[in-house]
This record gives sequence, structure tokens and C-alpha cells, in this order.
Amino acid sequence: WNSEVTVESHPISADGSVGAAVPILSEPGDEQTFPALLDSLAELALTGTFEDYWTTDLQVRAGGGVATEVAAPRWCGGEGLSYATCVLLDATRLARTTELGRDPMTGEGPDEGSILVNSLSDGETLAEYGPIEDLSTILGTASPDELILVTTPPGDGDQARASTVLRMDLTDGTTTQMGTSPRGWGPLCPIGADSVLGYTIRDTSDGQAIDTLSTTSVVGSATVAEVTWSVQDDVGCSADGRYLYLNRATAPPTGENDNEPPNPPTTVERIDLTSGARDSVLVLDPGVSLALVGR
Repeated sequence: WNSEVTVESHPISADGSVGAAVPILSEPGDEQTFPALLDSLAELALTGTFEDYWTTDLQVRAGGGVATEVAAPRWCGGEGLSYATCVLLDATRLARTTELGRDPMTGEGPDEGSILVNSLSDGETLAEYGPIEDLSTILGTASPDELILVTTPPGDGDQARASTVLRMDLTDGTTTQMGTSPRGWGPLCPIGADSVLGYTIRDTSDGQAIDTLSTTSVVGSATVAEVTWSVQDDVGCSADGRYLYLNRATAPPTGENDNEPPNPPTTVERIDLTSGARDSVLVLDPGVSLALVGR
């Protein structure tokens, strides 16, 4: 981040090791208008041009170039409590939600949302499913015709509610329930055929130091090691669901220097979800951050 935004990918091998950087884009950007990575699928990357935190257009990138580009006004992004989620299905199609967002304390906001499938060549709406009550987000899967849906009713006062996790067949819009989460659960990624890895948050403050940790939590039949990380760490999963990748700050910014980069030097840490073993696999320069881990 500066006057130029650069996005690179690092391929992940079957053993979880991280390869050399592959350029995706390098374009001008500022606080109001900027390019960003939204999703990735194998060698494909879905990027968008954002203006005031919402997309104006989308690009599918492959082999260092733009394969397709389409106008996408307010399709993806969000500000405050209002947001829309976008998922790349394949080289030609995108799944996205209508604008979602409900205040977890007051319950104000939309009670339902819909899912649209759009062409990435001309923007045409190919299918629409819904409205779906309490829809809070969608996740991509290994199949171009399946999505994971998470529905979460509004909280009761300051008490978070449990979420219901569903699998949707995009060929006919039918859904199958995968399970119900603990209260206050957030989704991360599908693992295996019938499970979704997520996390719960707990406060470990001791009256002096304040620390809030995320802990692995699965909806479905899969089992994983109990792993914790700071809520300030960026996190993503490998496509096969075997590893977590954490972007951990090695030294927080002091705020004493106006020329200090917005992101401090960071280390990408790989965690084996079977054993909980941790290894550092990548060191990122100051001003560089882990955006996401794709499928």
C-alpha cells in the first residue's frame, strides 16, 4: 500500500509449503479508489476496483493478464454493517449475495438476503435464489455448483446466537443442513465433504493485559486440533483443509513516525490442523499483508 497497490500470489504445495511470488496486479490506489483481491480459485484470481469500499467493476485474472472484465456496481464489498459477499465459481461465473448486514445488538437491518449467480463476461444474472432468512455469508467450495451458506439470527441483547450451516446445490437451489454452530461462531472454510472450519472468540484479559483469542471450532463431522490465535491475525485455509495460515505481526506500528507503513513486518505461519504443529513459511516485508488464502 502506498500510491501503488500490488497483489501477488504464492502457490501452496501438497505438503503445505509456500512457493515463490507470482504477480497478479500492480495499479494505482488511494483511500477512496483502489484495486483489491476478492477470491481465487486455482490459477484464477477475482479482483475488483473499489470506490468508497464497494466494487465498480470486476476482473478475472489468469497468467498475468485480465481474462474478463465486467461492470459490478456495489456487487461486492461494504462499509459499516452493510456488506455483500462475492465468490468465484469458475472462469465465467460469480456467486454473490444481495446487501446484508444486521446490527447484532439491536437486530436492525435486513431479515433476509438472496444469492445471485452472474456471468463474468456480460454481467447477466443467470440465477437467483432466495430470499433466505437470516443469511449472513456464503463460502465457495471445491465444486463450481455448490456453495456453503451461513444463516445467523439476530442476537438477544449482547448474547450472540448460534449459526446454521447449509450446503446449496446451485443446479436447483436445494439446501442440505450440515449442522449448527456454537454461539458467536465465525466461518473460515470448508474442510472435507461435510464440514466447515470456523472459530469462536474468548477474552483472556487478566485485568492488566488485554488479549482476545480465536479458537478452532468445526461444524460437521471433521475433527481438528485445538488451535488459538490472536483476533488481530489474518487467517486462511489451504484448499484441502489440512492447514491454517496465520499472518502474524512481528512488531506492531508505534504511531510515532508518519512514514511508518500501515502494516508492520509480518510472518506467515502454517499450522497443521491434525497435530497443531506450527512452522513459519514466509516473511513479508513492511507494508505487505496476507489478503486471503484461496481454493
